Amino acid sequence: MLSVTSRRIAQPIIRNNLRLLSTQGENALKKFQDVMLEYRLTNYAQETPRRFKREVVAAARDSENRILLEGMQRVLRNIGAAQKLSERDLQTVFAELGEKGVITGDRMSSLIC
Repeated sequence: MLSVTSRRIAQPIIRNNLRLLSTQGENALKKFQDVMLEYRLTNYAQETPRRFKREVVAAARDSENRILLEGMQRVLRNIGAAQKLSERDLQTVFAELGEKGVITGDRMSSLIC
């Protein structure tokens, strides 16, 4: 008698037409999303997720409406989450999801939980 075993195949993170990420990229994105979700649930509990996303994106973008690594690092420092997400993890997110180290506001909004 043959036994059939089912295998669970790991599914890559694919959201809103994002390209496939490396294992490090998936882990870094998950950490980033967890940090943002924790902050939103603690400090924006009475607000809509859309408003939270809009305010984070507004705080992170530069004068040319781009979100650079430095802008997001500043936001994380301001919300007290810089120690929860390593600089390397944030660099990985920007390297894998950005274009030349820049992430658009729309894309960043889709990444934030």
